[in-house]
Amino acid sequence: MATKEEIRAVFADPQVDGMDGLYQCIGELLKDGAEFENAYSLVIAAGDIPSMTWISFCVQCATRFDDPPEESEFLAVLEEFCRQHFEA
Repeated sequence: MATKEEIRAVFADPQVDGMDGLYQCIGELLKDGAEFENAYSLVIAAGDIPSMTWISFCVQCATRFDDPPEESEFLAVLEEFCRQHFEA
């Protein structure tokens, strides 16, 4: 299974355009007090550019790990990046 550092490395070099927009959409909901799981679900369910970016990123990531990470670990790093992006 991929380590958290390996997951962070993939997020640091996403190789997909639009990740900043995804981070911002989720980050804005977090700033307004939403729990991460709810914010993530709302953004993904919207079906617009940020959700399509996330799908592209996930598909592209499938080839970047020898042993895919647990979904919970992958989403934990997404939450980190959303919070960091919004605080920057």
